[in-house]
Amino acid sequence: MKYVSVIGHQYDEYLCEQLRRKEIYVDFYNASNPKDFNSDCHLLLLDLRGEENTCWAKKMIKQCHKATLVIMLIDRLQLRSAYSQKLIGQFAWDYHTAPFDLDRLLRLIGHALGLIRIRLNCEQEKRQNHCDEVKAVMNSKAMQALSKQVIRAAPTNIPILIRGESGTGKELIAKKIHQGSSRSSGAFIAVNCGSLSSGVVQSELFGHEKGSFTGAVSSHKGKISQADGGTLFLDEIGDLPIEQQVNLLRFLQEGTFDTVGGSKPQVADVRILAATHIDLDTAIERGEFRLDLFYRLNGITLELPPLRERKEDIIPLAEHFCEQYADEFNTGLCSFSEHAKAAMLEHEWIGNVRELINRIRRAVILCENGIIQVADLELNARREDSKLAQGLKTIKNEVEKHAVMTAIQRYNGQMESVARDLKISRATLYRLIDKHEICSLES
Repeated sequence: MKYVSVIGHQYDEYLCEQLRRKEIYVDFYNASNPKDFNSDCHLLLLDLRGEENTCWAKKMIKQCHKATLVIMLIDRLQLRSAYSQKLIGQFAWDYHTAPFDLDRLLRLIGHALGLIRIRLNCEQEKRQNHCDEVKAVMNSKAMQALSKQVIRAAPTNIPILIRGESGTGKELIAKKIHQGSSRSSGAFIAVNCGSLSSGVVQSELFGHEKGSFTGAVSSHKGKISQADGGTLFLDEIGDLPIEQQVNLLRFLQEGTFDTVGGSKPQVADVRILAATHIDLDTAIERGEFRLDLFYRLNGITLELPPLRERKEDIIPLAEHFCEQYADEFNTGLCSFSEHAKAAMLEHEWIGNVRELINRIRRAVILCENGIIQVADLELNARREDSKLAQGLKTIKNEVEKHAVMTAIQRYNGQMESVARDLKISRATLYRLIDKHEICSLES
Protein backbone atom coordinates (compact mmCIF):
# COMPACT_ATOMS: atom_id res chain seq x y z
CA MET A 1 0.00 0.00 0.00
CA LYS A 2 1.28 3.47 -0.95
CA TYR A 3 0.68 6.53 1.25
CA VAL A 4 -0.07 10.17 0.51
CA SER A 5 -0.76 12.96 2.98
CA VAL A 6 -3.25 15.62 1.85
CA ILE A 7 -3.71 18.91 3.65
CA GLY A 8 -6.23 21.63 2.85
CA HIS A 9 -9.41 23.24 4.11
CA GLN A 10 -11.82 21.04 2.14
CA TYR A 11 -11.83 17.25 1.93
CA ASP A 12 -12.05 16.22 -1.73
CA GLU A 13 -13.87 12.90 -1.50
CA TYR A 14 -13.75 12.29 -5.26
CA LEU A 15 -9.98 12.79 -5.49
CA CYS A 16 -9.30 10.63 -2.44
CA GLU A 17 -11.57 7.89 -3.79
CA GLN A 18 -9.73 7.88 -7.13
CA LEU A 19 -6.42 7.56 -5.30
CA ARG A 20 -7.75 4.67 -3.21
CA ARG A 21 -8.78 2.86 -6.39
CA LYS A 22 -5.13 3.02 -7.42
CA GLU A 23 -4.21 1.52 -4.01
CA ILE A 24 -2.88 4.87 -2.81
CA TYR A 25 -3.89 5.36 0.83
CA VAL A 26 -4.80 8.94 1.83
CA ASP A 27 -4.33 10.67 5.18
CA PHE A 28 -6.28 13.96 5.09
CA TYR A 29 -5.50 16.80 7.51
CA ASN A 30 -7.57 19.96 7.86
CA ALA A 31 -5.41 23.07 7.63
CA SER A 32 -7.59 24.65 10.32
CA ASN A 33 -6.16 22.17 12.85
CA PRO A 34 -2.37 22.33 12.29
CA LYS A 35 -1.67 20.48 15.56
CA ASP A 36 -3.25 17.32 14.10
CA PHE A 37 -0.91 17.31 11.11
CA ASN A 38 1.53 14.38 11.05
CA SER A 39 4.61 15.89 9.40
CA ASP A 40 6.33 12.50 9.12
CA CYS A 41 5.32 11.92 5.49
CA HIS A 42 7.13 11.24 2.24
CA LEU A 43 4.61 12.77 -0.21
CA LEU A 44 2.44 15.78 0.60
CA LEU A 45 -0.43 17.03 -1.59
CA LEU A 46 -0.96 20.65 -0.63
CA ASP A 47 -4.48 21.63 -1.69
CA LEU A 48 -4.54 25.41 -2.16
CA ARG A 49 -7.57 25.55 -4.48
CA GLY A 50 -9.90 28.45 -3.72
CA GLU A 51 -7.63 29.81 -0.99
CA GLU A 52 -7.19 33.57 -0.81
CA ASN A 53 -4.78 33.36 2.12
CA THR A 54 -2.14 30.63 1.69
CA CYS A 55 0.30 31.84 4.36
CA TRP A 56 -0.45 28.71 6.42
CA ALA A 57 0.99 26.50 3.67
CA LYS A 58 4.60 27.57 4.24
CA LYS A 59 4.38 26.72 7.94
CA MET A 60 3.03 23.25 7.17
CA ILE A 61 5.75 22.53 4.62
CA LYS A 62 8.49 23.58 7.03
CA GLN A 63 7.23 21.02 9.56
CA CYS A 64 8.00 18.23 7.09
CA HIS A 65 11.30 16.51 6.51
CA LYS A 66 13.51 18.15 3.89
CA ALA A 67 13.21 15.05 1.71
CA THR A 68 9.39 15.24 1.60
CA LEU A 69 8.09 15.70 -1.95
CA VAL A 70 5.43 18.42 -2.18
CA ILE A 71 2.85 18.54 -4.97
CA MET A 72 0.70 21.67 -4.93
CA LEU A 73 -2.89 21.62 -6.19
CA ILE A 74 -3.85 25.13 -7.26
CA ASP A 75 -6.32 27.12 -9.38
CA ARG A 76 -5.09 28.75 -12.59
CA LEU A 77 -5.98 32.23 -11.33
CA GLN A 78 -3.88 31.69 -8.21
CA LEU A 79 -0.80 31.28 -10.40
CA ARG A 80 -0.92 35.02 -11.06
CA SER A 81 -0.15 35.66 -7.39
CA ALA A 82 3.51 36.45 -6.73
CA TYR A 83 3.23 34.72 -3.36
CA SER A 84 1.90 31.51 -4.96
CA GLN A 85 4.68 31.56 -7.53
CA LYS A 86 7.28 32.00 -4.81
CA LEU A 87 5.71 29.19 -2.78
CA ILE A 88 5.86 26.84 -5.77
CA GLY A 89 9.37 27.91 -6.70
CA GLN A 90 10.73 27.37 -3.18
CA PHE A 91 8.97 24.22 -2.02
CA ALA A 92 7.11 22.35 -4.79
CA TRP A 93 8.47 19.21 -6.43
CA ASP A 94 5.66 19.78 -8.96
CA TYR A 95 2.21 21.39 -9.17
CA HIS A 96 -1.10 20.72 -10.89
CA THR A 97 -3.79 23.23 -11.78
CA ALA A 98 -7.55 22.79 -11.50
CA PRO A 99 -9.70 21.67 -13.17
CA PHE A 100 -7.72 18.44 -12.98
CA ASP A 101 -6.71 16.11 -15.74
CA LEU A 102 -7.13 13.15 -13.42
CA ASP A 103 -5.01 10.73 -15.46
CA ARG A 104 -2.16 13.21 -15.60
CA LEU A 105 -2.42 13.90 -11.86
CA LEU A 106 -2.41 10.18 -11.05
CA ARG A 107 0.67 9.68 -13.25
CA LEU A 108 2.36 12.58 -11.47
CA ILE A 109 1.61 11.08 -8.05
CA GLY A 110 2.72 7.64 -9.25
CA HIS A 111 6.02 9.12 -10.48
CA ALA A 112 6.55 10.82 -7.12
CA LEU A 113 5.85 7.60 -5.22
CA GLY A 114 8.26 5.75 -7.50
CA LEU A 115 10.98 8.28 -6.78
CA ILE A 116 10.28 7.97 -3.04
CA ARG A 117 10.56 4.19 -3.26
CA ILE A 118 13.97 4.49 -4.96
CA ARG A 119 15.14 6.95 -2.30
CA LEU A 120 14.00 4.68 0.52
CA ASN A 121 15.81 1.71 -1.02
CA CYS A 122 19.01 3.78 -1.25
CA GLU A 123 18.60 4.94 2.36
CA GLN A 124 18.04 1.36 3.53
CA GLU A 125 21.22 0.25 1.77
CA LYS A 126 23.10 3.17 3.31
CA ARG A 127 21.77 2.27 6.79
CA GLN A 128 22.74 -1.36 6.21
CA ASN A 129 26.30 -0.34 5.31
CA HIS A 130 26.39 1.95 8.35
CA CYS A 131 25.22 -0.87 10.65
CA ASP A 132 27.91 -3.17 9.24
CA GLU A 133 30.58 -0.50 9.75
CA VAL A 134 29.53 0.09 13.36
CA LYS A 135 29.49 -3.65 14.01
CA ALA A 136 33.08 -3.85 12.76
CA VAL A 137 34.30 -1.49 15.52
CA MET A 138 32.63 -3.35 18.40
CA ASN A 139 35.72 -4.69 20.18
CA SER A 140 34.31 -5.34 23.65
CA LYS A 141 33.41 -8.87 24.72
CA ALA A 142 29.96 -7.67 25.80
CA MET A 143 29.08 -6.34 22.34
CA GLN A 144 30.57 -9.35 20.57
CA ALA A 145 28.41 -11.60 22.74
CA LEU A 146 25.38 -9.41 21.99
CA SER A 147 26.10 -9.65 18.26
CA LYS A 148 26.04 -13.45 18.49
CA GLN A 149 22.70 -13.32 20.33
CA VAL A 150 21.26 -11.09 17.60
CA ILE A 151 22.40 -13.50 14.88
CA ARG A 152 20.75 -16.43 16.68
CA ALA A 153 17.49 -14.65 17.54
CA ALA A 154 16.92 -12.69 14.33
CA PRO A 155 15.67 -15.55 12.09
CA THR A 156 12.97 -16.54 14.61
CA ASN A 157 9.61 -14.86 15.23
CA ILE A 158 10.00 -14.74 19.00
CA PRO A 159 9.35 -11.32 20.63
CA ILE A 160 12.52 -9.60 21.86
CA LEU A 161 12.88 -7.06 24.67
CA ILE A 162 15.93 -4.80 24.35
CA ARG A 163 17.08 -3.15 27.57
CA GLY A 164 19.62 -0.41 27.94
CA GLU A 165 20.19 3.20 28.90
CA SER A 166 19.12 6.00 26.58
CA GLY A 167 21.54 6.45 23.70
CA THR A 168 23.02 2.94 23.75
CA GLY A 169 21.64 2.10 20.30
CA LYS A 170 18.53 0.01 21.02
CA GLU A 171 16.84 0.96 17.74
CA LEU A 172 20.03 0.09 15.83
CA ILE A 173 19.92 -3.41 17.36
CA ALA A 174 16.22 -3.70 16.50
CA LYS A 175 16.97 -2.86 12.87
CA LYS A 176 19.76 -5.46 12.79
CA ILE A 177 17.28 -8.06 14.05
CA HIS A 178 14.79 -7.06 11.35
CA GLN A 179 17.46 -7.17 8.63
CA GLY A 180 18.53 -10.64 9.74
CA SER A 181 15.00 -12.04 9.76
CA SER A 182 12.80 -13.58 7.09
CA ARG A 183 10.77 -10.34 7.28
CA SER A 184 13.61 -8.12 6.04
CA SER A 185 11.73 -7.36 2.81
CA GLY A 186 8.77 -6.12 4.87
CA ALA A 187 8.39 -2.81 6.67
CA PHE A 188 10.25 -1.84 9.83
CA ILE A 189 7.87 0.46 11.72
CA ALA A 190 9.13 2.22 14.85
CA VAL A 191 6.83 3.77 17.46
CA ASN A 192 8.08 5.85 20.38
CA CYS A 193 5.54 4.96 23.07
CA GLY A 194 6.88 7.69 25.35
CA SER A 195 5.82 10.40 22.90
CA LEU A 196 2.19 9.22 22.64
CA SER A 197 -0.45 10.64 24.92
CA SER A 198 -3.12 8.28 26.22
CA GLY A 199 -5.77 9.76 23.94
CA VAL A 200 -3.98 9.00 20.66
CA VAL A 201 -2.32 5.65 21.42
CA GLN A 202 -5.18 3.50 20.11
CA SER A 203 -5.54 5.52 16.91
CA GLU A 204 -1.78 5.51 16.24
CA LEU A 205 -1.29 1.79 16.93
CA PHE A 206 -4.56 0.34 15.63
CA GLY A 207 -5.85 3.06 13.28
CA HIS A 208 -9.29 4.62 13.02
CA GLU A 209 -12.23 4.75 10.66
CA LYS A 210 -13.63 7.81 8.96
CA GLY A 211 -16.07 9.63 11.25
CA SER A 212 -15.08 7.66 14.36
CA PHE A 213 -14.37 10.90 16.24
CA THR A 214 -14.35 14.65 15.68
CA GLY A 215 -11.77 15.49 13.04
CA ALA A 216 -11.57 11.94 11.61
CA VAL A 217 -12.49 13.05 8.08
CA SER A 218 -10.75 10.01 6.57
CA SER A 219 -9.64 6.55 7.64
CA HIS A 220 -6.17 6.16 9.15
CA LYS A 221 -4.06 3.02 8.97
CA GLY A 222 -2.36 2.31 12.31
CA LYS A 223 1.26 1.32 12.89
CA ILE A 224 0.36 -2.35 13.35
CA SER A 225 -1.31 -2.51 9.94
CA GLN A 226 1.59 -0.62 8.38
CA ALA A 227 3.98 -3.26 9.79
CA ASP A 228 1.93 -6.20 8.42
CA GLY A 229 4.43 -8.76 7.11
CA GLY A 230 7.29 -6.93 8.80
CA THR A 231 8.48 -5.77 12.20
CA LEU A 232 6.93 -3.38 14.73
CA PHE A 233 9.46 -1.76 17.08
CA LEU A 234 7.89 -0.40 20.28
CA ASP A 235 10.50 1.97 21.67
CA GLU A 236 10.22 3.08 25.32
CA ILE A 237 7.48 0.50 25.92
CA GLY A 238 7.71 1.22 29.64
CA ASP A 239 6.10 4.62 29.02
CA LEU A 240 2.98 3.18 27.33
CA PRO A 241 -0.05 4.30 29.41
CA ILE A 242 -1.30 1.47 31.62
CA GLU A 243 -4.89 1.80 30.36
CA GLN A 244 -3.71 1.22 26.77
CA GLN A 245 -1.56 -1.81 27.51
CA VAL A 246 -4.52 -4.21 27.57
CA ASN A 247 -5.30 -3.47 23.90
CA LEU A 248 -1.73 -4.26 22.89
CA LEU A 249 -1.83 -7.42 25.02
CA ARG A 250 -4.93 -8.65 23.18
CA PHE A 251 -3.18 -8.24 19.84
CA LEU A 252 -0.10 -10.12 21.08
CA GLN A 253 -2.27 -12.96 22.41
CA GLU A 254 -4.79 -13.31 19.59
CA GLY A 255 -3.23 -11.56 16.59
CA THR A 256 -6.36 -9.42 16.18
CA PHE A 257 -7.19 -5.81 17.01
CA ASP A 258 -9.99 -3.28 16.60
CA THR A 259 -9.60 0.03 14.82
CA VAL A 260 -11.22 3.02 16.50
CA GLY A 261 -14.78 3.06 15.18
CA GLY A 262 -14.32 -0.27 13.39
CA SER A 263 -17.08 -2.85 13.23
CA LYS A 264 -14.99 -6.04 12.96
CA PRO A 265 -11.61 -7.28 14.22
CA GLN A 266 -8.56 -6.78 12.01
CA VAL A 267 -5.65 -9.19 11.56
CA ALA A 268 -1.96 -8.44 11.05
CA ASP A 269 1.13 -10.64 10.85
CA VAL A 270 3.70 -8.64 12.81
CA ARG A 271 6.84 -9.47 14.76
CA ILE A 272 7.16 -7.40 17.92
CA LEU A 273 10.43 -5.92 19.17
CA ALA A 274 10.31 -3.68 22.23
CA ALA A 275 12.87 -1.54 24.03
CA THR A 276 13.04 0.24 27.37
CA HIS A 277 15.53 2.18 29.44
CA ILE A 278 13.53 1.83 32.67
CA ASP A 279 13.37 -1.08 35.11
CA LEU A 280 10.15 -2.86 34.12
CA ASP A 281 10.27 -5.04 37.25
CA THR A 282 9.95 -1.91 39.38
CA ALA A 283 7.21 -0.55 37.09
CA ILE A 284 5.30 -3.82 37.50
CA GLU A 285 5.56 -3.61 41.30
CA ARG A 286 4.12 -0.08 41.18
CA GLY A 287 1.25 -1.12 38.95
CA GLU A 288 2.60 0.97 36.07
CA PHE A 289 3.19 -1.99 33.76
CA ARG A 290 1.20 -5.18 33.25
CA LEU A 291 2.93 -8.42 34.23
CA ASP A 292 1.12 -10.40 31.51
CA LEU A 293 2.23 -7.89 28.86
CA PHE A 294 5.81 -8.16 30.12
CA TYR A 295 5.75 -11.95 29.64
CA ARG A 296 4.40 -11.53 26.10
CA LEU A 297 7.15 -9.06 25.16
CA ASN A 298 9.98 -10.79 26.99
CA GLY A 299 10.51 -13.83 24.76
CA ILE A 300 14.23 -13.04 24.75
CA THR A 301 15.96 -10.20 26.58
CA LEU A 302 18.97 -8.44 25.09
CA GLU A 303 20.97 -6.16 27.38
CA LEU A 304 22.92 -3.25 25.88
CA PRO A 305 25.72 -2.25 28.25
CA PRO A 306 26.38 1.49 28.69
CA LEU A 307 29.37 2.91 26.82
CA ARG A 308 31.31 3.52 30.05
CA GLU A 309 31.29 -0.25 30.70
CA ARG A 310 32.79 -1.11 27.31
CA LYS A 311 35.73 1.24 27.06
CA GLU A 312 37.34 -0.92 24.36
CA ASP A 313 34.70 0.43 21.97
CA ILE A 314 35.09 4.14 22.75
CA ILE A 315 38.14 5.00 20.61
CA PRO A 316 37.19 2.76 17.62
CA LEU A 317 33.66 4.24 17.63
CA ALA A 318 35.03 7.77 17.95
CA GLU A 319 37.36 7.21 14.99
CA HIS A 320 34.52 5.70 12.95
CA PHE A 321 32.22 8.68 13.55
CA CYS A 322 35.11 11.11 13.04
CA GLU A 323 35.73 9.66 9.58
CA GLN A 324 32.01 9.64 8.81
CA TYR A 325 31.44 13.32 9.67
CA ALA A 326 34.70 14.51 8.13
CA ASP A 327 33.45 12.98 4.88
CA GLU A 328 29.94 14.42 5.34
CA PHE A 329 31.17 17.94 6.12
CA ASN A 330 34.06 17.74 3.61
CA THR A 331 36.56 18.95 6.22
CA GLY A 332 39.45 16.71 5.21
CA LEU A 333 41.12 14.06 7.33
CA CYS A 334 40.64 14.28 11.12
CA SER A 335 42.32 12.50 14.01
CA PHE A 336 42.42 12.72 17.82
CA SER A 337 45.22 14.00 19.99
CA GLU A 338 46.46 11.63 22.69
CA HIS A 339 45.00 13.95 25.34
CA ALA A 340 41.62 13.81 23.59
CA LYS A 341 41.70 10.00 23.56
CA ALA A 342 42.58 9.93 27.25
CA ALA A 343 39.74 12.35 28.03
CA MET A 344 37.23 10.20 26.14
CA LEU A 345 38.33 7.11 28.06
CA GLU A 346 37.89 8.95 31.39
CA HIS A 347 34.52 10.48 30.54
CA GLU A 348 31.40 8.79 32.02
CA TRP A 349 29.29 9.06 28.81
CA ILE A 350 25.94 9.52 30.52
CA GLY A 351 24.37 9.92 27.06
CA ASN A 352 26.23 6.86 25.73
CA VAL A 353 26.78 6.50 21.96
CA ARG A 354 24.34 9.33 21.23
CA GLU A 355 26.45 11.69 23.35
CA LEU A 356 29.62 10.44 21.66
CA ILE A 357 28.14 11.13 18.23
CA ASN A 358 27.11 14.67 19.20
CA ARG A 359 30.53 15.53 20.62
CA ILE A 360 32.41 14.07 17.64
CA ARG A 361 30.20 15.84 15.11
CA ARG A 362 30.78 19.20 16.79
CA ALA A 363 34.51 18.55 17.20
CA VAL A 364 35.01 17.68 13.52
CA ILE A 365 33.66 21.12 12.60
CA LEU A 366 35.50 23.10 15.29
CA CYS A 367 38.95 21.47 15.32
CA GLU A 368 41.97 23.14 13.75
CA ASN A 369 44.52 21.51 11.44
CA GLY A 370 42.51 18.29 11.46
CA ILE A 371 43.50 17.44 15.06
CA ILE A 372 40.66 17.09 17.58
CA GLN A 373 41.72 18.37 21.01
CA VAL A 374 40.08 17.93 24.42
CA ALA A 375 38.51 21.39 24.21
CA ASP A 376 36.90 20.57 20.84
CA LEU A 377 35.08 17.70 22.57
CA GLU A 378 34.11 20.03 25.46
CA LEU A 379 35.41 17.52 27.99
CA ASN A 380 38.05 19.78 29.54
CA ALA A 381 35.75 21.50 32.06
CA ARG A 382 35.00 18.24 33.83
CA ARG A 383 38.68 17.20 33.91
CA GLU A 384 40.09 20.52 35.04
CA ASP A 385 37.53 21.50 37.62
CA SER A 386 35.83 18.39 38.98
CA LYS A 387 34.98 20.13 42.26
CA LEU A 388 32.94 22.74 40.41
CA ALA A 389 31.22 20.01 38.39
CA GLN A 390 30.34 18.15 41.59
CA GLY A 391 29.01 21.39 43.07
CA LEU A 392 26.82 22.03 40.03
CA LYS A 393 25.56 18.46 40.18
CA THR A 394 24.58 18.89 43.82
CA ILE A 395 22.75 22.13 43.04
CA LYS A 396 20.94 20.45 40.12
CA ASN A 397 19.82 17.57 42.35
CA GLU A 398 18.54 19.94 45.02
CA VAL A 399 16.55 21.96 42.49
CA GLU A 400 15.21 18.77 40.91
CA LYS A 401 14.13 17.32 44.26
CA HIS A 402 12.47 20.58 45.33
CA ALA A 403 10.53 20.82 42.04
CA VAL A 404 9.21 17.25 42.37
CA MET A 405 8.24 17.65 46.05
CA THR A 406 6.49 20.96 45.38
CA ALA A 407 4.47 19.51 42.49
CA ILE A 408 3.47 16.43 44.52
CA GLN A 409 2.22 18.64 47.35
CA ARG A 410 0.44 20.97 44.94
CA TYR A 411 -1.53 18.13 43.32
CA ASN A 412 -1.94 16.11 46.52
CA GLY A 413 -0.05 13.12 45.14
CA GLN A 414 -2.00 12.82 41.86
CA MET A 415 0.87 11.55 39.75
CA GLU A 416 -0.69 12.12 36.34
CA SER A 417 -1.17 15.82 37.17
CA VAL A 418 2.33 16.04 38.69
CA ALA A 419 3.94 14.52 35.58
CA ARG A 420 1.94 16.83 33.30
CA ASP A 421 2.99 19.88 35.34
CA LEU A 422 6.67 18.90 35.21
CA LYS A 423 6.35 17.96 31.51
CA ILE A 424 7.78 14.47 32.05
CA SER A 425 6.37 10.94 31.74
CA ARG A 426 5.07 9.12 34.81
CA ALA A 427 7.87 6.60 34.46
CA THR A 428 10.44 9.43 34.66
CA LEU A 429 8.58 10.92 37.62
CA TYR A 430 8.81 7.66 39.56
CA ARG A 431 12.50 7.38 38.78
CA LEU A 432 13.05 10.86 40.25
CA ILE A 433 11.02 9.91 43.34
CA ASP A 434 13.27 6.87 43.83
CA LYS A 435 16.43 8.84 43.13
CA HIS A 436 15.66 11.51 45.73
CA GLU A 437 13.86 9.16 48.19
CA ILE A 438 10.70 11.23 48.14
CA CYS A 439 7.46 10.09 49.78
CA SER A 440 5.00 10.26 46.87
CA LEU A 441 1.78 10.71 48.97
CA GLU A 442 -0.05 8.73 46.27
CA SER A 443 -2.87 6.67 47.71
